[in-house]
Amino acid sequence: MKRKVSYLKLIVPRRRGLPVRLALLLIWLSCATAAWWLAGRCGRALLPPPPPQTLDHFRRNRSLKSYLDNITVLIEPSSTVCSLSRKVEVLVLVTSSPQRFLQRQAIRATWGKHVPTYFVLGLDGPSVEDLMVDNFVEAKAYSDMIVFQFQDHYQNLTLKSALMMQWTTARCTEHLEGMMLFKTDDDVLVNPWILRQVLEENSGKDLVGYKKLNNYLHRDEYNKWHLPRWLYRQDFVPEYLSGTGYLIKGSKLSKILNTAFEIPIINLEDVYFTYVVSKARLGYTLTHDRRLSPYKPWLPLECMYWGLASMHSLSPNEMLNAWPSIRVLGEKYERGDAKCRYFVDNIWSELYLY
Repeated sequence: MKRKVSYLKLIVPRRRGLPVRLALLLIWLSCATAAWWLAGRCGRALLPPPPPQTLDHFRRNRSLKSYLDNITVLIEPSSTVCSLSRKVEVLVLVTSSPQRFLQRQAIRATWGKHVPTYFVLGLDGPSVEDLMVDNFVEAKAYSDMIVFQFQDHYQNLTLKSALMMQWTTARCTEHLEGMMLFKTDDDVLVNPWILRQVLEENSGKDLVGYKKLNNYLHRDEYNKWHLPRWLYRQDFVPEYLSGTGYLIKGSKLSKILNTAFEIPIINLEDVYFTYVVSKARLGYTLTHDRRLSPYKPWLPLECMYWGLASMHSLSPNEMLNAWPSIRVLGEKYERGDAKCRYFVDNIWSELYLY
């Protein structure tokens, strides 16, 4: 019968005594720790430089109001749905950027025809000269672009969202009481028929969207949603609405914006406006509606699309390919034909999304 031999005894012979064995074990552990530390250092050194976050200006100035006071609108439609219509139930403002012409065209060719939709963007660089001639021509051709004089960058999305609220309160003053602002992105496919259901079922609610619960903030500078501790000390956010698409009651816009003027700005606009300002400071209710989804179906089946009011991360081609089925279902829905009702009510699940 073979005797079991401790691996520790193979490394440190027993005859050398307990003190010697402990000393050798300590040396072995120190070497292992040093090797682990060195491997981590070397691995980090081999990584490419972290992506530019352009957050340094927030070190100098955290006042949202001072930023907005120095940003002017360069291009906007001469007339909007708020100046032409007696009643506006929803206004859709889409965050875009100068180079994303194909995304805007895909929206114009699909769901943008069915709800009042405008695109909000800044400049490619820090000066007016960085506004491309193509954007001037595009704005004149479609009359649906709002261009502000600030550098269009992902880390300036909080500024862009604030400008959207400010513009809406100024241009849609008479409609704010009965209207909702839908803030979304240019890679989001909207189902106008289901969006109307969401509006009807959540009438009077403060903010409506896809609620994220108990999330830890990203401190890794390589992460797209990096939020440095010097901008926001808390590591944990109890709840907020995904920035891919959420509704704000029109009558709450001014209060949210004016309150934000009192709170230091951070670069994550959804965390800032829906949690820090609206929930934590104002006590507004964040209503979860899974139909305003930050995900998209992993199978291009029409009934999967029909179960959502909005879906995220679609390329222009994906949007154009999915739209015909949604439009046909929408036209049938208007005639009282609920083709996908059984699937949506009994089979549809968020497991079908990614």
